Amino acid sequence: MNPQAARQTLDARVIAPRSVLSVPGSSPRFLSSAATSAAAALMIDLEDGVAPASRAAARRTTADALVALASPNRRLWVRINAVDTADFEADLAAVQSMGRALDALVLPKASPVAIDDVASRTSLPVIALIETPNGVEDAREISVHDAVEAVLFGELDYIAALTASGGLHTSNTDWAQARIVNATAAAGKYALAGPTAATHNDGLLHAESADQAALGFAGKLCIHPAQVPIVTASFGPTADMVSWAEQILTALDQHGHDGAFAVNGAMVDAPVIARARQILKGC
Repeated sequence: MNPQAARQTLDARVIAPRSVLSVPGSSPRFLSSAATSAAAALMIDLEDGVAPASRAAARRTTADALVALASPNRRLWVRINAVDTADFEADLAAVQSMGRALDALVLPKASPVAIDDVASRTSLPVIALIETPNGVEDAREISVHDAVEAVLFGELDYIAALTASGGLHTSNTDWAQARIVNATAAAGKYALAGPTAATHNDGLLHAESADQAALGFAGKLCIHPAQVPIVTASFGPTADMVSWAEQILTALDQHGHDGAFAVNGAMVDAPVIARARQILKGC
């Protein structure tokens, strides 16, 4: 692997994208529409969103669409197939040929060994897709890998794995999500939540986004363009958060920088000040 090149790329990255729109690489129409998306990142999908028989054509279609999709205000990722699949080698070769047009590749069924394999052949940062029980157990080792920029939780595949092991009623993945968020934060990286499968249920999307934001995810994968505005707003600071942060920093200027003080009856010390600054930075 080339950790120095990977680290240079990571150091130059923009802040975590709050909304990532998945677009099937096999559809010229969807790719064309994605060019005008307000999502902070586009993830062109060569994996689950594309039928196996269409994947070779999808690689060509994706390469042809890159110029139109490139934007200085938006990240551009490609999700390849997992290392143990028949499409992996061809996907990786296609990604390598796309060169600087891409900001990262998304690796399904991520594991430390799989990331080593990918990182040994490309300097592109890896968005590690954790979607198996083993992946959740390996979340810390995955997150600290030099090639990994961020972790994305593949909730639907994870639920399917737990169902296969007998958990027929599996629906609560809070523990796995919290483990991933903590491991990623400990590594100084960011974590992205999995998608809401109901593409036209705004209430559910609001609720799931709020829960995932509260757990500490920095953003969320969208599988329909209509989800992007809600997700983007859900993971950004609210008006109340901004007002609170401004009060904290105003009081800090008035009080000075020596020790703790109170604002509206609540203690303010260094961690509270740091959070206030981070909130305003995210506006």
